[in-house]
Amino acid sequence: MNKKRVWLAISAISAIGICLIVCIATGLVFRLAPDIRKYSLNQSSLKIGEAAPDFELTSLDYRTTRLSQFKGRPVLLSIGATWCPDCRTEAPLLEEVHKAFPGLVVLMLDSKESPYDVQKFADEFGITHPILLDRDGSVSKLYQVFAIPTELFIDADGIIRAKIIEKVTPELLSEKLPLIGINPWREFQSGMELRPLDGGSPWFGQGD
Repeated sequence: MNKKRVWLAISAISAIGICLIVCIATGLVFRLAPDIRKYSLNQSSLKIGEAAPDFELTSLDYRTTRLSQFKGRPVLLSIGATWCPDCRTEAPLLEEVHKAFPGLVVLMLDSKESPYDVQKFADEFGITHPILLDRDGSVSKLYQVFAIPTELFIDADGIIRAKIIEKVTPELLSEKLPLIGINPWREFQSGMELRPLDGGSPWFGQGD
């Protein structure tokens, strides 16, 4: 009888200990999950300070386009797909940026989709900036894309100065664009406001 009680006590203590361990482990996972995700995303795609690899693709309007042909101008390279919800949400904003900055090259790189689907996307959102077709995903692989949308901010010397691996917002643009020589807008035509970094004019302007 005493042995039975001892075993019951040991079993109860063991069960409590296992529950505590599981609870602690679960708490740590939930606590650290955002940091783990952030670390994983930061390790994905090319690193800030690296030269953006050159590539050659055909655009939606059948033009052969190389990244290197834009050397001397800052480039915002957006890597995504038409089925991606965040890519669809940010499409009008990127089009606004393209129209507002004659000196900034905005390129969308669509991965592994047909020209027909991409054309429907371009027509739906009225996109006028170049869309490059990465039909086999080779450039996305070259750029080590882990998640979409991925935005790379490339300066006039071809160096990656910033990246965004999430939906683009006016606030993120105001933070990242100055790193490639573009001053932030105060507001977009869509009515989304940005606070100017220098108290300057209401619209974006090319950096000095």
